Amino acid sequence: MGANYPPILKRLWLWEKNALADGQVNSFFLCQEAFGVTAKKALFLSDVHALCSGGEISGSTICIFINLLQENLKKRKMVDMITFIDPGMISALGCGSPGERSKSLSIRFRIAKPGQIFLVPYNAVNHWTLTAINPDSQTVYHMDPLKRRIITEERTECHQTLPGKSKEVFKEENIWGGVPVQTGNKDSGLFIMGYMKEICADMELKFHEKWLRRSNLSYGMKELNEIRTEWEKYFMKKHAT
Repeated sequence: MGANYPPILKRLWLWEKNALADGQVNSFFLCQEAFGVTAKKALFLSDVHALCSGGEISGSTICIFINLLQENLKKRKMVDMITFIDPGMISALGCGSPGERSKSLSIRFRIAKPGQIFLVPYNAVNHWTLTAINPDSQTVYHMDPLKRRIITEERTECHQTLPGKSKEVFKEENIWGGVPVQTGNKDSGLFIMGYMKEICADMELKFHEKWLRRSNLSYGMKELNEIRTEWEKYFMKKHAT
């Protein structure tokens, strides 16, 4: 870890290097209010190393950040406005066929509250994107840190089916044009964590208006370190035993 890393990240790495030695894992549970389930997850030493040193972010790392965001939503009284999908349920690898994942999403959408936004982190093999889905208005917003125009057929099939209405699909609005753009090769996970943080801080939920406009927004090292630091503080408080 270089001299430019925040001291708090060095604290996290040194703690985890000792706590997760010899193949040990740090187990935690998803917040049921955030994800609709209380599934058990595992955090490995490699996950912490990636967070601290700029590697590829794991789904478990993102889930811990979502647990943090859920606490912030409670403080702002926004839990009826935003909820989340476990990326381990719908991402490209190890989560079943697109049809099976679409069915899992459909079941989750059945408990949607009026106007509620579902934030869906999606890993398309070593690259993270974020989708915001509003089942009430039947709208999907795609956010890709690489600003790619093409939405993969698999992700579209996985995200589109409405709950209980297999022949109807969501309307789509691709808002790639205005989202902050990743500059590194492995930053996509941190960037979608940043997108979720901004969305959860906006009590008017106008992210689609802000990011539909073309811009040259990005997250620099300062912003990425702020995300890492928030993750570290939450993790050390809740899970460092």
